[in-house]
Amino acid sequence: MIAAALLLSTVPSCAAPQQEEGRTSSAPQWSSYTTADGSLRFEHPPEWDVRELPALANDPAGGVSLQVVDAGGRVLAELDTGIITDLSCTDPAEPAAYVEYESIPMPDLDSKQGSEQRFVYRSLGPSGGRAAQATYAVVSGQQPAGQCGLFDFFTLTESSGGRFAGEFADSAGASQEEYLEGASRYRETQEYRDLREMLTSLRNAD
Repeated sequence: MIAAALLLSTVPSCAAPQQEEGRTSSAPQWSSYTTADGSLRFEHPPEWDVRELPALANDPAGGVSLQVVDAGGRVLAELDTGIITDLSCTDPAEPAAYVEYESIPMPDLDSKQGSEQRFVYRSLGPSGGRAAQATYAVVSGQQPAGQCGLFDFFTLTESSGGRFAGEFADSAGASQEEYLEGASRYRETQEYRDLREMLTSLRNAD
């Protein structure tokens, strides 16, 4: 059970600032996006769009919220900053099945709290019939292996942090086993590779 000062949606969620042509190693024509407050920058495929949302920030210093959507308007990931939250949990009655499929260090994303950021793609198969979940996210350091759920959060400023993440979504009605098998296979898709490159490109803009 997770108790947090702020509950964020499982899949993070209207006018975007400048989107100039940028770079990535595998896709030279990707677009570069800088957040409205000028604090962060990342690249994304040119056919994807960035939509600003009213900020969820609860830090008095403010923050931004946005969605990255594909050409059909499907939400692929969301970025929120200015989030003050904490994590506390109790051990589940039975251990959950936690799998970390991939982890990539992100040295270009500095935190004023001194934490080291990384990209992670992972899944959690809870006991007791609860729904399984798989997320790709930017997180800070090593986190408990599923005891507290999937806490997709990274520190950024002295007082707050953010979330740049999305969730693997399978067809409705899939069993937990089918969902987790699909999450594992998702790594083989071009969409996953593009999402991984987009999230790992997140860095400080100043």
